[in-house]
Amino acid sequence: MRVENMMRSALSILLCAAFLLGVPMPARAAEVDGKPQTGVDKTVQAYENQIADIDAKMKAIEEENKALEAQIKGAASEKQQAQVKRGVIDQQIKLTKDEILLLEERIMLKEKEIVRKQADIVSQQREIEENYDLFLKRMRAMYMNDDTTTLGLVLGADDFTTFLTNADTMTRVSAHDEKLLEALIAQRVALEQTKEYLDEQLATLEEDREANEEKRHVLSGQLQAANLQVHTFAQMEAEYNADLAANKAMLDAMKKEIDDLYKKIEWSKNPYVGGQMLWPVPGFYTISSNFGWRFGGSDYHTGMDIAGGGRAIHSAPVVAANAGTVVHVNWRYTPYRGYGIYLMLDHGGNMSTLYAHLSNITVQLGQEVERGEVIGNVGSTGWSTGPHLHFEVRVNGVAQNPKPYVIGGQ
Repeated sequence: MRVENMMRSALSILLCAAFLLGVPMPARAAEVDGKPQTGVDKTVQAYENQIADIDAKMKAIEEENKALEAQIKGAASEKQQAQVKRGVIDQQIKLTKDEILLLEERIMLKEKEIVRKQADIVSQQREIEENYDLFLKRMRAMYMNDDTTTLGLVLGADDFTTFLTNADTMTRVSAHDEKLLEALIAQRVALEQTKEYLDEQLATLEEDREANEEKRHVLSGQLQAANLQVHTFAQMEAEYNADLAANKAMLDAMKKEIDDLYKKIEWSKNPYVGGQMLWPVPGFYTISSNFGWRFGGSDYHTGMDIAGGGRAIHSAPVVAANAGTVVHVNWRYTPYRGYGIYLMLDHGGNMSTLYAHLSNITVQLGQEVERGEVIGNVGSTGWSTGPHLHFEVRVNGVAQNPKPYVIGGQ
């Protein structure tokens, strides 16, 4: 027992001194019994590549947010600034939601990496203990074989520097013992690096969690601001009449865009799927603008607008009025111009529906959807005085009054 304690003390001196003197790690991984002890961690590289990709996307979102803020600040008057804010609120909400999703993805990746590194630390510590015991066995064998000269110099040296500078002593250490010592030093260095890496990941994980919570507060404020913009017919008419010629031209262009699309789309030859249609925004039945002539007969409304009626409707689910195929999706739009984000469904029998001013689309072009399936969310994109859904029903491309086709809220 006394010999083993002496050997453990000696090994502790060796390892500590090696760190203090900066003994370099081998250029190649140290091997014990032919097994490499360290190497490039490809999993870490893949993880860091994923994090870098997320960081790049976060940076792009940050730049988009800055551009929107510059757009708001660049408005000439308070009235124009309010209009610009209203026009870009959906973009800001979408960017914040995208940031939250990216943060959640980054948090998940970091949590998995932390668990993996914690397991690595346990494994590394176990390997160090195994090599430590192996080194003790080698020294015990030296002692039992009465090879006391080397052992005496190791145990009797006043410090590790004296030991290292004694070339005669080092030549008596076998190549196998050198590899054992190199492995122990390399493993100890690797363990400390792993622990430092783990501490860094834990710190940045906490930062991401705090950032995620902050973004959720920002999103809550943005949604609240969006829902304060109540979409009413009076507001629409006042805004329309404020610049009658320009707004009439804009609405005419909107209709022409849709008419042209109906001519280009290859519609299904199948019969109509059948049945009465569902109300497209469950729980919200306020119609802020009906189908037909409006604004003193200067504009013909080709659908009906479903608004919150004093309740928060922004981001409310929009459902497919009937089973069908997604034949068109539009994500690109100019704030306070046109239909904004919208999509079209083909229900067969030359029957189709259109859903406009969305904040989000949750289906893909060409996707088959079921009656009542969520296809998007209410927004305020395009020309809109507040969050609402513009809903159209068309037969052979001709707009119909949607009311007879839907259930509820009539």
